[in-house]
Parts: sequence; C-alpha cells; structure tokens
Amino acid sequence: MQIKHEIRYYGKNEKVWVGKYRNSQNLTHWHTDCELVCAERGAFEIMCDKSVYRLEFGQAFFIDSEQLHFIRAEQTDNILITIFFTYDIIKPFAGSRLLASPLLECGHGVEALYSSLKADLLEGNDLYEADTALTVAKFVLNIFRNGETVARTKPKQTTERFKQLLDVMSENYEFFSFESAADFMGMNAAYFSRFFHNTAGVPFSRYLNYIRISKAVSMLNLGEPTAITEVASKCGFSTIRNFNRVFKAVTGFSPKNIPRDYVIDEAFLSRNSHEGNPTLTECELVECSSMPPRS
Repeated sequence: MQIKHEIRYYGKNEKVWVGKYRNSQNLTHWHTDCELVCAERGAFEIMCDKSVYRLEFGQAFFIDSEQLHFIRAEQTDNILITIFFTYDIIKPFAGSRLLASPLLECGHGVEALYSSLKADLLEGNDLYEADTALTVAKFVLNIFRNGETVARTKPKQTTERFKQLLDVMSENYEFFSFESAADFMGMNAAYFSRFFHNTAGVPFSRYLNYIRISKAVSMLNLGEPTAITEVASKCGFSTIRNFNRVFKAVTGFSPKNIPRDYVIDEAFLSRNSHEGNPTLTECELVECSSMPPRS
C-alpha cells in the first residue's frame, strides 16, 4: 500500500473491529480511527509521530487519531493483537488530552479485551454495537485515568505538510522529483532526505519508484496503453532502460513478462530495522471479527 491517509469502514453501525496479524508489516500511514495493539508473540518496531518504540511480548501500544505511524514485526512468526475503533468513542474524555507515552508496558489486559470484543462482534445481536463501544470507552478511560497525560495540541505544521506531500506525490507521480518534494516541504536537500527516510521508513527514491511502478502495473493490467514505451513515459521514466530496470527491481518481472492480474508486492518498500534493507516478508491476517476495515 502507498503511504497514505487510510480510511476504515466498519460493518453496519459498528464502531469497533478486532483482528490478529502474523508478521505485521506496513508503511507509514494515518487514520482518524484509534488503534490499540498488543504483542501476543514476539516483538515489534513501532514508529509513532517520528518517535520509534520497541513493543515486546505482553506490552500494548495506543495509537491516537491522526498520528503518523508504522508497525514492523521483528520476526515472521510474531503475532499482533489489533483493535480498531472510531475516535468518537473516546472523544468526550480524550478530546483535550493525549497519553504522555503510547507504550503501555503492563498491557492493561488488552488480550482479555480482545477476546471479549471478538465474541460480542461475532455474536452480532441487536445491542452488540453499543456494548462493544461502551466496553472500549471504559477500557481506554481507565488507561487515561491511571496514566500520565499531556494537553492535546494542534497537529504540527511539518506533519500536516508531510501528509499533503504524500497526497501530491500520489496524484502527480509522473512529474514529481526529489527536488520538487524538498521544495514543497521547504527543506534543503540533505535535511529533507533524512526527514523523509526517518518519517516514512524508506528512502524517497524507493517510495517514488514504488508509486510509479504501481501505476505502470495497473496500466499493463488494463491493457491501455499497450506500448511499453508509452507506459514508461506516462509513469515518469525518461528512458525505457531505466523503466525496465526499476520495474524488475520492484516486481521481479520485466514489463513484457508480468503475469496477468499481477498484484504488486509491498516487500520492495519493507526494510530491515537494523540494516535498512528491504525484507521479503508478508503480513497475514490470522483471525478477525469481520473483513479488514480499510479502503
């Protein structure tokens, strides 16, 4: 998936979704919903608003509405408990406060909460939507009451500008360059390079190539335009040689030999947290209360 504003959809009038992921891996993104996660097995690297944390077995982590974040499993067999819920559930008491630290070292009983919510959501009786929302509200209220909080401030201008940059890149990928991106952020080249890598988790050039090749794959799947040179040009590559090289680096195939209905892999954008190299790992949804609530 591209780094983006992620919009989540829930079934019927539901405001809560739960699931477990094996080897959770994702790019920097944000959503208006809140996310409560817990390490059921193994450890995870979590970036939240430019700070990096290590989530270990039994620990929980609270990601507030609109916060930029990514989650990376350190091993492929790690299991992450995930609870998504709409921000309006906690807004009455959390609208003016933030947790001083999103890392909840004692876990606060997230595993038990997950089991209770999953049972209620799968049962789906007439009142389960209200019941699960109240359960989540009480649980998070207890975290806020017993933890250190700070005043919620307006989003930092740099963070908001970065979100806008990602949207502009997604729409104007064929024309965009490192220089135009740095200029958009009002940063010099060296500072912007470090800023983008630290915030997104991948270098700017790798991310831009991923967007462009994603668009190329979509064009080839549609069959229009059919000429490889035209696809390359429309996706921002000045030479067919460079297009072929990057295309194979991202997909593992040449443009002429890509399988029908190929789905681009995000592994090109993953990274090993210790070496900065891409990893060839996959995120698997192990169980859930319904289909994943995302666009």
